[in-house]
Amino acid sequence: MARLIALRSILLLVVVVLVSRLAQLQLIETDAQRFGADIEVTTRRYLTNQPRRGEIFDARGVLLAESVPIYNLAVIPGQLPSSSAAPEQLALTLARLAQIAELPATLVIDPGTAIDTTPGLRSDLSSFGSLPTASDVVTMTIAPSDVLRALDVSHKYRDVATLVNPIEQLLAQANVRSYQPIVIKEDISPELALALRENANYLPGARVVEGFRRRYPLSGEIPSLSHLLGYVGRINACELVAVNPASSWLRALTDITTNAPTCGLIAKSIEPTSVGLPPYLSSDQIGKDGLEGAYESVLRGQMGIDSLLVDALQRPVSGVTTLRAVANGHDLVLTIDTRFQTEVERILQRWINVGEERRLAAREAHKRAYEPIVAGVAVALDPRDGRILAMVSLPDYDNNIWVDPARIAELQALLAPSDAETQQTLQRLAPFTNRAIAGLYPPGSTVKQFVGAVALQQGIISADTQLRDPGLLRLIERSGAEFILPNSVRNRDNGLINVRDALRLSSNVFFASIAGGNDQAINLDQRALRITGLGIDQLVEGLSWFNFGRPTGVDLVGEASGRVPTQAWKAQVLREAWTTGDTYNTAIGQGYLEVTPLQLAVAAGAVATDGTLYRPHLVDRIVDENGQLIQQMQPEVIGRVPIDPRHLAEIREGLFASITDGLGVAAREVCSGLRIAGKTGTAEFGPLLTTVDGRFVRQSHAWFVGFAPYENPEIVVAVLVEGVGDLNDGSSTIAVPAVTQIMQAYFGITPPANRPAICPVLPGE
Repeated sequence: MARLIALRSILLLVVVVLVSRLAQLQLIETDAQRFGADIEVTTRRYLTNQPRRGEIFDARGVLLAESVPIYNLAVIPGQLPSSSAAPEQLALTLARLAQIAELPATLVIDPGTAIDTTPGLRSDLSSFGSLPTASDVVTMTIAPSDVLRALDVSHKYRDVATLVNPIEQLLAQANVRSYQPIVIKEDISPELALALRENANYLPGARVVEGFRRRYPLSGEIPSLSHLLGYVGRINACELVAVNPASSWLRALTDITTNAPTCGLIAKSIEPTSVGLPPYLSSDQIGKDGLEGAYESVLRGQMGIDSLLVDALQRPVSGVTTLRAVANGHDLVLTIDTRFQTEVERILQRWINVGEERRLAAREAHKRAYEPIVAGVAVALDPRDGRILAMVSLPDYDNNIWVDPARIAELQALLAPSDAETQQTLQRLAPFTNRAIAGLYPPGSTVKQFVGAVALQQGIISADTQLRDPGLLRLIERSGAEFILPNSVRNRDNGLINVRDALRLSSNVFFASIAGGNDQAINLDQRALRITGLGIDQLVEGLSWFNFGRPTGVDLVGEASGRVPTQAWKAQVLREAWTTGDTYNTAIGQGYLEVTPLQLAVAAGAVATDGTLYRPHLVDRIVDENGQLIQQMQPEVIGRVPIDPRHLAEIREGLFASITDGLGVAAREVCSGLRIAGKTGTAEFGPLLTTVDGRFVRQSHAWFVGFAPYENPEIVVAVLVEGVGDLNDGSSTIAVPAVTQIMQAYFGITPPANRPAICPVLPGE
């Protein structure tokens, strides 16, 4: 009996063990529970989920930039056949993928003499096209459709032939973990994506991953938007180092010094909690220009992170766990209305065309020899808060060429033209350059309003001070050479004039005198009032009040600082001493002074109002993907001009008189229906040219910067048309009517009926 009980007990124990083991095998959920968390058995891996990039809308909600869902063909290196255990299967898989991705491969014959010495090799190679010239090593580019045949050739002649698969190079260059996907072709068709998923067993390591492609719906129709929106592109090595934070200052220092030879000095942020997956991977897209670059952190969103356990062979042994949910990027709502932007682009292009017509019809041979008139800038902003209402830079381009794979040929033609003549033309046109923020130009007479305001504030003159303007200033420089500064209209004697008259007449003599003094002039009679002027140091200080020589801080990538020349600058850069003539030239917007059109518009806005300088901005607000407000942009003051309001009022009176009694007839109220004030400018540039009668001249740009309505300004517009300043007084007859029509479009005003005969008939009316 005791033996029977013992036997039954043993049998029961065996049954319990078997049932327990069976339960463990049947009810276990994952291999991870079976293996446990032993680091020798399993290792945790992290996967990323890319966010949808935020979209961009105009002030009325019109879509300007969107992220379109696409399918991408990717490779997971850890799931490819082993290069040691199954090299032929790996080569076949990569060849198939290269064929599917339409990536050309390279067949290398080493030594090249094997083509003639190896039986059958020449015949097999000829099927891929004409053979290259014989050399020590022969390379042939293999079309995607021929990659599999080329693989067979490399196997057949393995001693001398090697097929270099482009995907191998991508895998070697990608700095990712073996379980992370590497995109080898973007935006594949849905049909191909479905076929790849259905045939995944025949392509180990290949995966279809979802992604987004950027699209700019209106840039083809309104190409001037491209300079504002910018574009996205694959992140490069230097950008990757810059945007990914370091976990410590030592790591940051290492990254900076290691990459300095290639990338220069990089600003590197430090986040002690950044250990693990970085915010950006080598396959990511990043904003490269315009708003896309300036608001990269807002538009990008936050990458989602999942985790899983893998075994020693990198095979998943657990389910995916979400550590951080993906957060899509926020959207931007801009200050510009695309209807107004379109109208500004159309108006500016029309007046550029007028300039080209004048060049071709010019009587002077040297003017007909000018380069074609093709470039210009128009900037419109609200001087009360800095909102940019329109910004157009011509020539322009369609930024879809950066993101549409089907238009890669167009992009290559602009980046790397085939011949030297085309390259030279593209360098001159610079279609990728936003001239409004990066173009540097002498401002010409538009700067006189600021010089006059500074001289009034510094007590050099009063509102009623009258200076003698005989038509030119003549003085003897330190070197003994004679310096002559003529008026804009040569040899015009303006008599005794005050600052308001000087703005109306655009007197070079007056503004040169208040800046550099007229006490050294040798062509003024004894009765003329002599003054020492501001001097270059006070002039530089005064121009800095209006933010010249510094970026405005506009929310775009690539803004230039401009240049306000100083004595130290000239000594350091040109190795020359500063002269009174240099001060004269600076005061009339020539010489070494350079501004951007946006800087000029912002400074003019301060004169038009109460002296407050606002940071110009294109983004009105940031919203989430559901339209909920995240941030409303508030007006930001970047400076207040320390000039008495009475002095600014005097300047405004002069600017108004330059329209009502000056040459800008098209802007007069009886012609335009608006009360416009502003200042023209003709700015010389380029080399000296010789006329038929032996005179030396330079080509010039045409400027006008104005505001309206005069009593309560709501808009400031600056227009520059390159190279037309001396084509029938382009400043008054091209730049002024261009600004006038832009203002009429903004306020919805048509030219008055029954205008006086003095009013010009403008194109488009």
